[in-house]
Amino acid sequence: MKAEKTAELLLEHHKDTYQHILYHWRLRNRLFVLVLILLALMSLDTYSPEFLPGLANAYIHRTLGNQVQVDFSVIGSLAWFLLVSLVIQYYQRSIHVTRHYFYLAEIERMLCEQMGGPFITREGLSYYSQRGTPEVTEETVDRRPLFMRMVAPLYTYFFPFMLILLVVVKLIRESLNFDKATDWFNLIMGVVIILYTLLYVHWVIWGQKAEQK
Repeated sequence: MKAEKTAELLLEHHKDTYQHILYHWRLRNRLFVLVLILLALMSLDTYSPEFLPGLANAYIHRTLGNQVQVDFSVIGSLAWFLLVSLVIQYYQRSIHVTRHYFYLAEIERMLCEQMGGPFITREGLSYYSQRGTPEVTEETVDRRPLFMRMVAPLYTYFFPFMLILLVVVKLIRESLNFDKATDWFNLIMGVVIILYTLLYVHWVIWGQKAEQK
């Protein structure tokens, strides 16, 4: 295949891949916001136990009337289940986006080979440069401004740490007696969140480095 045709196909694939990444990037950001909102509500419920039941009670009475009786411990368990679902999806999308950025950088490298110069380097050479312009070196060195380098750890280390901390604190403050099925359910959901968070951090530390090689 001629170099021009190869470059044309790679460029088209580059565009499609970027659109794919953009879709999941936006979804990941929405999931992150939803996780923060739910964590805020659950934190308020931890220190004001009547908060979430009060909101649920008002909504139920407004929509279904005063005759409906609800076990509010179930609502707390539903909040735990929703948090688990959002957190797992958030981590899944984060890993997916990061892996595809590595893939996109590899497409750019092949494109530059076919085109005979560093012409398309947005997610590769330019991304790690000081000024956002391609810097051709023997190996990739992160020369981004310090501020940009300090943003990623907020999402990859600080957020998971705070999430685990909030989950542990909430489980402790709920004073689970395990005399209800919801107590066991909440504990399991908390353990699942901690487990998936540790798996995510493990990938950030070791798996991501393996992807870059």
